[in-house]
Parts: sequence; C-alpha cells; structure tokens
Amino acid sequence: MNVLVVEDQKTIGMALTWTLAGLGHEARLVSGGDAAWEILSREDWRLIITDWMMPGGDGPELCRRIRGQRGGHYRYVIMLTGRTGRSDRLEGLEAGADDFLTKPVDEDELVVRLGIARRILDVQRQLEDSVRQLGAAARTDFLTRLSNRRGLDEALPAMMTAGRPCSAIAIDIDRFKAYNDSFGHAAGDDVLRTIGTLLRSGTGATGTAYRVGGEEFLVLLPGSAAEEASSLAEELRSAIAAHSWSLRPVTASLGVATADSALAFAGPRPILDAADRALYHSKRTGRDRTTHARSLDEPDVAAIPPRAAG
Repeated sequence: MNVLVVEDQKTIGMALTWTLAGLGHEARLVSGGDAAWEILSREDWRLIITDWMMPGGDGPELCRRIRGQRGGHYRYVIMLTGRTGRSDRLEGLEAGADDFLTKPVDEDELVVRLGIARRILDVQRQLEDSVRQLGAAARTDFLTRLSNRRGLDEALPAMMTAGRPCSAIAIDIDRFKAYNDSFGHAAGDDVLRTIGTLLRSGTGATGTAYRVGGEEFLVLLPGSAAEEASSLAEELRSAIAAHSWSLRPVTASLGVATADSALAFAGPRPILDAADRALYHSKRTGRDRTTHARSLDEPDVAAIPPRAAG
C-alpha cells in the first residue's frame, strides 16, 4: 500500500518509513499537518499515519480536514501518539481517526494495524465500484446500451457552457408503431437495438448517442457547427436506410439544431426544441430525410431529401 507518514520529528518519521518499506509498502514522509493537507488536496493517498502533536497543523486538525472534504475516496487515518488515555482516544475518534498506534511503534502491532486498514480500504473500494456501476446502469438504456434521458440531462449543461459551438440531432424511426403492430414487439426491439448500434458506430468519437424515448434518439455533438452536424446526420440517416433489415426496410427522420458559443448559454432547452421542430418538419415533408432547424427560416430550403439510389 501507499502510506503518507505525517511526522515532524525526522528521526521517528524516517524510522517508520524504513519499517514500512521493509514490510513492502511505499511510504512518503511529510513534516506537518498543513504540508500533508496540501498533498492530500491534489494527490490520492488512501492511508495516512499521522502524529498527534505537531507544529503547522496537528493530527486531530488534519483528521477534521480530511473528514470535512466532500467527494473523493475514503481515507483511512491511523493516529500515532504516546497519549493513551481514554479521553485522548475519544478526542481522536471524534476528530475522525480510524485507528491508533502507540509510540514507540511496535512492528508486530504495525503489521496488524496495516492489515486492518487494508481490509477496510478493500471493502471501501468494492463499495465505490458498486456505486459507480449502479450510477452507470442508471444512465444506460437496458435495450440499446446507449445512454438514456438521465445521461442526457447530465451531459447537456456541460456541453452548453463549454464556450464552443454545439449541435444536436433528433432521430425518430419512421412508422415504428406500424412495424410493431405488424411484426410484434420482439421484432421492434431488434430494430431499436440495431439503431443503437448504428448510431454508436456512426458517431464514433465525434459525439454521443442517447435513447430518449420509445423510438426516439438524440445525438449530441460538442464542438460541431451546423455544416458538420448536418453532414453527420445525413450519414446516419443513410446508414439506417441502407441496413439489411430482415423483415422490411426501416428508415428514420432527423432534425438538426446548432447553437453557437453565444447562444449556448441560453441553456439546453432551445437547442432540443429546435432539433425537434426540424425533426417534425422532416416527417411532414416525406420522412427518411434530414432537416436543419436553420433552414426553417428560409422558405426556399426545406429538407435534405434522401439520396437517389446509385
């Protein structure tokens, strides 16, 4: 394990770090609580052994700082002290210490205390992994494995305030209810899964695809201007139409909207509404086509129709 040793008496501190090294651990020595806190504020140390009485921030104060920190991983703190009274132990526990080592340090006791620390930190890592997995599952659509509406809601604010142009592509499968009615929901689910795969591969590193409703999808394109977003949308539309569907052809209608860096700060709702308006325009004008919201302000430009075969 990596151990941060906080001890102002250099001889004691060096002896402890050598002992830790001999036991197979990586140890770093700092001379006081303030110096330790500066390191902990920017580096990931899970195990800290700190002296109680030190200039420049004592052990209890360092514990209180660690426990007052929001977010991040759990840090296990062992207090090193010659104070063995009941009131002293209670004070240390109240400050946030997990365990104690008595000066002078007995190596056998150190081994046992480190074993306890390892077990607790291992359990904590497992809990953190479980929380991350649950969080990822809560943001993932179980059928398509794309991010879901919750994932979209979390991603939008950052994209809209990044100070760059950004675009959104709204996608709706054409006549999907009729497809379900004709072939059943299992066949419809196969279509949704395939659409998810096509969107994931089609966007690549450019953007992120989301399933936001039954047959509704959205692609976010941070940093993409109108022309680039329209081009990608048309590629996605073509990929869906050209896929070898087993039961009957499947197509999609798409709407694109773009916000420049100034408009982005108006929030996410306008760009989503604009993409939806463009999508419905594609549906009203024949389906299986792409419309950019900006074209709706130009009466002579309506939509990008599907490319002619060949």
